[in-house]
Amino acid sequence: MLKKRWLMMLVLIISLSTGCDKQFYTIHQDHSKVETFSQQPKKEVINKENSKKDTTIREKSVKKEIKEVTIAAVGDIIFHKWQLWRGYDAATDSFDFTDTFQYIQKYLHEADYVIGNLETTLAGKDNGRILRPENAYKGYVGFPCFNTPEILAKNMKDAGFDMVSTANNHALDSHPEGAIQTLDYLDEQGIDHVGTYRSQEEADTLFRKTINGIDFAFLSYTYGTNGFEVPADQPYLINTLDMYNEVKIQAMLDKVREARESGTDFVIVSIHFGNEYFNYPNVHQKNLADRLFEAGADVILGSHPHVLQPFEIRDIVNDDGDTRKGLVIYSLGNFISSQRYTKPYPSQTDIGVIFEMTFKKIEHHKPQFTGISFMPTCTFRDPEKLTILPVDEVLNHVSDFDIELGDYSRGRLTFTQDYAYQHLLSYTTASYNYKDYRYSIAFH
Repeated sequence: MLKKRWLMMLVLIISLSTGCDKQFYTIHQDHSKVETFSQQPKKEVINKENSKKDTTIREKSVKKEIKEVTIAAVGDIIFHKWQLWRGYDAATDSFDFTDTFQYIQKYLHEADYVIGNLETTLAGKDNGRILRPENAYKGYVGFPCFNTPEILAKNMKDAGFDMVSTANNHALDSHPEGAIQTLDYLDEQGIDHVGTYRSQEEADTLFRKTINGIDFAFLSYTYGTNGFEVPADQPYLINTLDMYNEVKIQAMLDKVREARESGTDFVIVSIHFGNEYFNYPNVHQKNLADRLFEAGADVILGSHPHVLQPFEIRDIVNDDGDTRKGLVIYSLGNFISSQRYTKPYPSQTDIGVIFEMTFKKIEHHKPQFTGISFMPTCTFRDPEKLTILPVDEVLNHVSDFDIELGDYSRGRLTFTQDYAYQHLLSYTTASYNYKDYRYSIAFH
């Protein structure tokens, strides 16, 4: 008993003599030995563990996966009679439009995904709607109801196109059957499409595409269909706003909200709107852009005016108070057509652009829309071909191109070089860099 009391007193003395460090003891059952340990070593162990965790976190942050995507967009792709006869080979009784894209395809192939506005139908030979027989050629037809040889789908795929918007005012040029046949030819070449559909199920299904690990939703709409009515038993055939009918606009906005809420990283909307040959957007375009951004769009790609219209960079406030970058280009202009500037018709219909958008996604961070760049293009024609030229490259290295620039063509290229970038930048004061024939703006 005395031995036990002596042992307890010894424990108390040791405890008081340790200062602020708390001591813990183990007494063996036979009372033969007392072991002590303090909390301090435990703290050191914890710190070491935290240090290891911090190091691991730092190592992980260095190794965080960074995903990047460049999407290129171009404007209206239209084939008039003058392009049809240039693309025809009498020896084989066939068409080919490879040379349409030969000088710009290297730039399209640099992008991860390329979008265009297919403003014609691919309905098959003799399946077009011929309103002006003088514009028909070898079973196909140009203006005003376009039906282009189906080889165009292959030529576009080879040139680098990945997707086309098919909702535009010429979508029903070759009857409803032609609109569906167009989709079949696109599918044969592996070209994605949005805006026209074969069934209600197709129309209801949100088109999403994962590119380099970043998820995008794509939608497409048109203001109308040139008076050609959508069949009552095929209401799904085309996404039309019926000349800005408010019910149709609300349905479009609801679909954009659905896309935003689907968990996709970015929502891109192609919309066919505005006035033909107007250099600046009208009230409908501006109003719809505002409403589309509010509904959840990140990018709005405009078409229909056949001339370039400026772009705007927006800071959009989300419902949670965060902001995101938004972009609207009101019109991408013509990418390829037979239209050109003349004194009687002084519209810049031969000027287009390859418009690139960059997106980034860093692991454990919100995806970001990080910047844009654009390259002016111009349509060139001679007796043999009608093709798209990268303006700045041609003016700097014309000897590298198998073309002869006359006074008219050189004048158009020189004009485009000055006009295109200044006009596109009309609505922004952001600074830009010029490199590799591109004008680039980085978002901060």
